[in-house]
Amino acid sequence: MRILISNDDGVQAQGLAALTKMASHIGEVIVVAPDRQRSASSHGISLHRRLRVEQVQVTGARAAYAVSGTPVDCCKWALATIHPEMPFDLVLSGINAGANLATDVLYSGTVAIAGEAALQGVKAIALSHVGPPFDFSSAAQASAEIVRMLMPIDFPADTFVSVNIPYVGEGRMWRQEDAVWTKLGVRRYHDVFTPELDADGQQVYRYGGDMIDEIGDGSVDLGVVRSGRISMTPLRYRFTDESFLSQWTNEI
Repeated sequence: MRILISNDDGVQAQGLAALTKMASHIGEVIVVAPDRQRSASSHGISLHRRLRVEQVQVTGARAAYAVSGTPVDCCKWALATIHPEMPFDLVLSGINAGANLATDVLYSGTVAIAGEAALQGVKAIALSHVGPPFDFSSAAQASAEIVRMLMPIDFPADTFVSVNIPYVGEGRMWRQEDAVWTKLGVRRYHDVFTPELDADGQQVYRYGGDMIDEIGDGSVDLGVVRSGRISMTPLRYRFTDESFLSQWTNEI
């Protein structure tokens, strides 16, 4: 099995290193990741600037590349340049340092990588570790269980799976029974932009604010992770509100 690994935390991230080491025991690994931190890039791509691609070393990878663009740039480049000659059976994104739960998936570069792969017909799983604190060794062991669970399953067209692994203490050994299929919850923000002065004395703003979660019942990702279990949420990029559309098309 040939596996492409990418992330949005950068090619030197601890979570990517742990995931690559784990995946190297399952198949042949190619890493293509941003050359720096690119969190919250969503599905952005570089339309108006060139991409620089540099070969680097990542333990466990047959080959690894650092790309100057966004997380989705990395996925697109790998699928356009490597995949035609060496097709990937699976794309793994992560392990992200932080949760990608509820409507935060809209901002996530980690999730966008898996979404792009799914749009191009390659099975994909986004892996996120809920913290801090973080135990990437344990999260990688959980990821191995998730991969073994999901690989035999045929995903519907354009569908990928977003996985969130909670921190429940150092050295946790996960089983497949600890993972639960979930739907997305709802997370809203009370946005706050705090004014500051930069080094040149110019006023700038720092973004922050409080999260407002709707935990829902036991089938929602937010509640499942808070209970200490792993959430697995199937996603796809089909945003049409079919119910609303049907209401108005039936009235015309």
